[in-house]
Amino acid sequence: MPPVASVAWVLVAAILAIAAALLVRALLRHGPVKRLRRRLRTARAQALWARPAAAVVRPVASRVIVTMTASPDRLAGMDRTVRTLLNQTCPPDEVHLNIPHRFRRTGEEYAIPAWCGSLDPRVRVFRVEDIGPATKSVPTVERFRVDEDVVIVIADDDVLYLQESLEVLLREVAVDRRAAYGFSGYDFGPRWASVLAHGRSEVQVIEGWACVAAHRSCFGDGYAAHMARANESRACFCHDDVVMSNWFQFHGVRRMQLHDASVNRRRMRKLGAQLDFGYLPGALHQESSGAGRARDAARHLESLGCWRLRSPSTAVEPMGA
Repeated sequence: MPPVASVAWVLVAAILAIAAALLVRALLRHGPVKRLRRRLRTARAQALWARPAAAVVRPVASRVIVTMTASPDRLAGMDRTVRTLLNQTCPPDEVHLNIPHRFRRTGEEYAIPAWCGSLDPRVRVFRVEDIGPATKSVPTVERFRVDEDVVIVIADDDVLYLQESLEVLLREVAVDRRAAYGFSGYDFGPRWASVLAHGRSEVQVIEGWACVAAHRSCFGDGYAAHMARANESRACFCHDDVVMSNWFQFHGVRRMQLHDASVNRRRMRKLGAQLDFGYLPGALHQESSGAGRARDAARHLESLGCWRLRSPSTAVEPMGA
């Protein structure tokens, strides 16, 4: 029979090995190592990102408006993302940059960089109130009447967009403009966990980081007021994709995740489309993640009488509990 001391050392070694493996996994997935991997992927695909796009005939006659926002420290380098949105096979008519005067989270004032006025005449800056992540969508939606023939494309500041992105989205809008389209989405699984969708599929929540394209009519009337009421909850403030998707569901607008050979999540990841600074500690999406926040967002929307997405399970604490 082995000595007790030997067994104890074996257990200690096993525990240390497991702890080390968990630490390495955390670094690879969430820490500086992950950011380095993102940076290397982007650098390896540098020639692709710089290649001029070959224009094709736009599938829709609608005006196409890309809408974005950024925090003060990320605005200066945002031109890299904007260039990829202008360098599309189906380029937009305009890129709207919704820039607040002051950043709500820190009180920092925005300085408008020179590139905003010199990069391209299609880039337009609008000074707006900071309403959190919804700043990228709400002011632009409100600039157009519900009956105007405009397609609004919501984009993030820390992503490079493949040249066929708008073309693929607009092809879908041309077929059915009563739905919202994007390249990443998920459903709510047991206990509010996010279950990422695969391939082309209808989803509960469509994610803005990989673009969301929707005709102005999909937003209906009252979108700004809805977002303002939702943002009274911190969970909704952080989960603007959930709030927007719920609004679409409220108005019978399907959310479709697209998967095209030229544009899909896997290809975006392989080519380093998600820029490394999007994973710095201050990124708001790092605060917004987690099943608890999704559940809390749903509860707040339920209290307003407008929760329409499916709840994961009756086994989870019910709405209003």
